[in-house]
Amino acid sequence: MFEMSETIRILKFIFLALICYTEARSVRRNRSACQGRSRIDIQSNDGVKIEPLSYSKVYIDSLAKPFHDGHTLRFEFRTQSSNATLFYAVRRNDEYDMVSCGINEGFLHFKIRCKSSYVDLTIPTRVDDGEWHKVKFQRRRKKGIIMLDDMEFFEQYYVGCGGFTSVNFGSTNPEHDNTLSIHELKDKDGQLNGCIRKLHITTGIEAPPHYTAVSECN
Repeated sequence: MFEMSETIRILKFIFLALICYTEARSVRRNRSACQGRSRIDIQSNDGVKIEPLSYSKVYIDSLAKPFHDGHTLRFEFRTQSSNATLFYAVRRNDEYDMVSCGINEGFLHFKIRCKSSYVDLTIPTRVDDGEWHKVKFQRRRKKGIIMLDDMEFFEQYYVGCGGFTSVNFGSTNPEHDNTLSIHELKDKDGQLNGCIRKLHITTGIEAPPHYTAVSECN
């Protein structure tokens, strides 16, 4: 019975992935149609499953305000990936500014790439154990705060970037190929295979996220 239900789940995912991937290569209005076929919601308690496919991702480009002073991003994730992109945020029409959080050799790795600041932080706690972990990133004026499982790591550090306008989860997005810092993520972090849930961004989100080749997290 288990094998049959798992086979059905995989077949359903493959069907949805093919539809979403096809639509993701088309214009943006078609990607929104892909969302409408599923109840998947990265902000819910169930969350989404990012699949081990290079185009599996969740993309939010409709922040109500730029992510800047006073704003917070938090979510929970679960994975056994030892090298993966969890999220990154970039600025519209900016080829360099980026902040990202990923997994490097099993440890949470945080990066800042701004014109006036460059930071690499590794939190000495393994997160590729298949258990749920909490991540929180907050900006206070020109300072940044990173927390893992409700514990603050490092002193507050300088973040010289302006307000970020979009956030991407799971892998890099072809729309950002002209962003110099994204090439670093492609080379070092890679594709997430795992779940993300309970996403909250204090900027607010004006339109539903774009989901490409994801499935239900169970």
